[in-house]
Amino acid sequence: MFAKSKKVMLIFCSGALVLTAAGCGGNAEPVEPTGKSPAPTATASSSPPTSSPSPTAKPTPTPVPASSKGPAKNWPVPQMPEAAKENSEEGIAAFTKYYFELVDYTVLTYDTKPIKSVTEHSCKLCGEQLIDPADSNAGQGGWQVGGETELRVNFTKLVEGSAFAGFTFHRTKTTIYLAEGEVQGEVPATKTPVAGTLHLVYAPSRKWKVVDIEFIDAGK
Repeated sequence: MFAKSKKVMLIFCSGALVLTAAGCGGNAEPVEPTGKSPAPTATASSSPPTSSPSPTAKPTPTPVPASSKGPAKNWPVPQMPEAAKENSEEGIAAFTKYYFELVDYTVLTYDTKPIKSVTEHSCKLCGEQLIDPADSNAGQGGWQVGGETELRVNFTKLVEGSAFAGFTFHRTKTTIYLAEGEVQGEVPATKTPVAGTLHLVYAPSRKWKVVDIEFIDAGK
C-alpha cells in the first residue's frame, strides 16, 4: 500500500504523588444523668463571623526553553484540540498535527506519559525510536536543544473506524548535551522533507490512537 519504508530516528541521545490525609477524633466519656435541668446557655453574639482570607493562587511557572545552559523547564504539555477528537477527515488532520506536537514535547522533556495515552503498543517504531529512548534517558540529566518538526498533512483517508494520514515534515537542527553540559553530538536540519504515513484507530474514549507509522524512502 505504501512505498518501502525506512527507519527515521527521532533524535534522543514516575514519579509518585503521595497524598496524606489526617483525621481527628476521640472517644468522649459517657455522662451520667443528674436529674437536674440543664443550665441556660449564653446567648450567641450577634456579631457577624469573621471571614477567612481567600487563598492566594500560585502563579504559573514560566516556561524556560532548552538552551546550552540547561534543559527546558516548566514546559507545557500540548493540549488536544476538540477538532482532533472528531471521527472525520478534519479530525484525522487535526490529530496528526497534535501527535507531532507531542513528539516534539517528548523529545524536549523525556516525559512520555502524554504520547503513550494516544499510542497503541502495536506501534513498534513509536516505541523503539521515541518512547523507549525517552524513558531510558529520563533522569540521566542530559537534554536536547532544537529538533522541532515543521509538519504538513498531505492527505487523510477514513476507513470504518480506522484512518490513514500522509504527512511530510522538516526537522530543525538538534544539539544533544550530556548531563555535565558537554555537547554529545549534533544533527543538522533536514534539507529535504521527510515523508510518512500514520495509521490510526478511533478508540471508544472518543479519541484517535496511533497503531503504526511508516517513513517513506523517497530514493526507492
